[in-house]
Amino acid sequence: MNINSLKYLFFEGLKNVVKNKLMALASVGVLTACLIVVGCSVLLTGNMNNMVTYIGEQSTMVVFLKDEVDQADVDRLTASLKENNSVKEANYISKEQALLNYSKRMNSDSAIKTLSEENVLPASINVHISDMSDLDNLVEIAKSSSVVENVVVPTNVTNVIKELGKTVGWFGTAIVLALILVSIVIISNTIRATVFARRREIAIMKQVGATDNFVRFPFLVEGMTIGFISAVIAFILICAGYQTVMVILTESSSAFLKSMFSSLMQFSSIGWIMALGFLVSGILAGVIGSLISLRKYLSV
Repeated sequence: MNINSLKYLFFEGLKNVVKNKLMALASVGVLTACLIVVGCSVLLTGNMNNMVTYIGEQSTMVVFLKDEVDQADVDRLTASLKENNSVKEANYISKEQALLNYSKRMNSDSAIKTLSEENVLPASINVHISDMSDLDNLVEIAKSSSVVENVVVPTNVTNVIKELGKTVGWFGTAIVLALILVSIVIISNTIRATVFARRREIAIMKQVGATDNFVRFPFLVEGMTIGFISAVIAFILICAGYQTVMVILTESSSAFLKSMFSSLMQFSSIGWIMALGFLVSGILAGVIGSLISLRKYLSV
């Protein structure tokens, strides 16, 4: 086909969208809804992973130290822990600081007085962990030091976070893949209805010598146009809806909720990826739907 033929067929495809307004509107509505659900699933999965990571970062491993140890050895252990990429922060707590912290939490004057006379609280190193999967290695590093008396780790929290992270990842991936498949099937059936209504026109074109590509091209343009329009509408709605939800959540009066919601993804960090994904998915769904729908009627 030459350029003039391509131009003619391209504009014929655009005209078909206008001529079949109701069917095109139905196709746009179905595909937009599918893209919105897929987008929501992607955002939900990403934010769940971020929140799981945030909760994991709040977990602290406490390394209790022996009494009367060389401060240089303690500093070396603290530095060794900080060198690990999984450690967000490692803070040395002296016996005096431990007593001060305990005093702030307790309301019993007699208990505080007794401890002040003979401070039995041990010095420690509080290790804030960013990657709980490396916890066993950090425990081994701590226990290898001669200044360590005991190591307390949030084992239960670690196991829950690991399992939750795996579950969220697999579940989110499964939902997105299933919805993409459903989108292609639905748009295929919707466009098939459009092709069925024009089956006689296709048969006549074939009988007068039109090639398969000549017949197929306008429908491909029609499918791509429907996919493009659906992608734009879905992206605008997702963007507006997500920003609205973020404003509502971040205005919560709870300090804990505010800190947790601060770990949510900013739409600007994923927006361009989602926009590209919507465009590719929408156009591909339209093209695949058109090809599947036309296959039967081209065999004339």
